[in-house]
Amino acid sequence: MRIKMLVNVRPDLPFLSKPGTILQAGEEYEATANAHGAISGICSNGAALGVKPGEFIFLEAPAWVLHLWAGVWPPALPGGALQ
Repeated sequence: MRIKMLVNVRPDLPFLSKPGTILQAGEEYEATANAHGAISGICSNGAALGVKPGEFIFLEAPAWVLHLWAGVWPPALPGGALQ
């Protein structure tokens, strides 16, 4: 799965995170999803950082993730309003 960031995302508690834990706006990242469809981008330092609707768009994702997100935030889907 791959996502493209629309905004910079940093950890809520940066002093507890590894240096370099950031997802930068305009950049593409590998991502993971949990069983509920929550998305985490993989930072360049290898840390996973959760993202929220409106912070990213999907570039590619499994059908089950796209199906879940179609009901949550359709603009994030490939070909959606945010593309």
